[in-house]
Amino acid sequence: MKIQRRFIQHLLLGFAFWLLLLTLTVPLTMEWILPKLGFGGERYEWIVMVVIGLVTILWIIWCGWYFGSPLLLVMKWIAQLGNEDFSPLIERNKRYNRKGKFKLRFRLYQEVINQLDDMRAQLQKSKGERAQLEKAKRDWIAGISHDLKTPLTYIKGYSTLLLNADYDWSKEEQHNFIREIDDKGSHMEQLVQDLNLAMRFDGSQSVPICKTKQNIVSFVQQVLANVSNDLRGQKHQFELQMETHDLAMKFDPHLLKRALQNIYMNAVIHNEAAITITTTIKKQHDTVTICIQDNGIGMSEETLQNLFNRYYRGTTTEQQSEGTGLGMAIVKSLIEAHEGTITVESMLQQGTKFIIALPILVD
Repeated sequence: MKIQRRFIQHLLLGFAFWLLLLTLTVPLTMEWILPKLGFGGERYEWIVMVVIGLVTILWIIWCGWYFGSPLLLVMKWIAQLGNEDFSPLIERNKRYNRKGKFKLRFRLYQEVINQLDDMRAQLQKSKGERAQLEKAKRDWIAGISHDLKTPLTYIKGYSTLLLNADYDWSKEEQHNFIREIDDKGSHMEQLVQDLNLAMRFDGSQSVPICKTKQNIVSFVQQVLANVSNDLRGQKHQFELQMETHDLAMKFDPHLLKRALQNIYMNAVIHNEAAITITTTIKKQHDTVTICIQDNGIGMSEETLQNLFNRYYRGTTTEQQSEGTGLGMAIVKSLIEAHEGTITVESMLQQGTKFIIALPILVD
């Protein structure tokens, strides 16, 4: 609406300028120029019409330049953006006067120009983000290949040893080989499940949620028991704090267990020294809050910002990795599938805290 109002104002200004030109040129021509050239009487009336026509043509040309030149600049800028050239327009200085303000003819389209400038900045930012995302995807795929190759190497190696007829392995040795093969196979199965869940959440296919009414406190206690009994978690201390032992609500036990396990195992795997992992369950109106806090090594600012990015691993393929880097991205998707939210706070050498808020649904 501002452009429409300014357009009318500028058009009226141009019309007033045309009338001013006629007011000055016609009397000047009739009273001063033509008599000096020897034209008198009614013989010079056609010349006056020619003067009016010339003034009108000049006014039309001026209007075309005044209203059209900013549009040509805008069209050139759009074409530049269309070619993915997000550098500032070379002719951008034409828009401003010496005081750094829009020239009068460019003020008519200043909203359009400002929006194009903002669009250019956003597109430039998006281009950089896309480049980073593509690099992250390549690094992630390289990491996935590495993660899958490592257990395959173990499986192939132990299988070769078992099938080697030159050695007579004892039952205990055979059992150890088979156990390692089973562990590596389970690890590969976990990787494939992570990929399957990630692709289903990333695409249009929805993950089926089968909610049942259960005691969330007992459920978290069971998850904690499973994690603490894991060989990797036995050196850490787990604590559970709750206001009540009976808090019924509806949730999908399989998917929520997966989300909580990922958080706990993330703390266990990334802390070599023994730490304390404290879980607090609180009820606030129609929401249950599960707070999982540890006093471990914490996370850097970069890791914290990219924690829920499915293509951010936080490690290179040369570093030991226990998963695909999809763990926290899957956790976020699983919590959101329960119509909940998850936030994280962390500082290096001061620990990490995850806060999960889930709606209490009992009907």
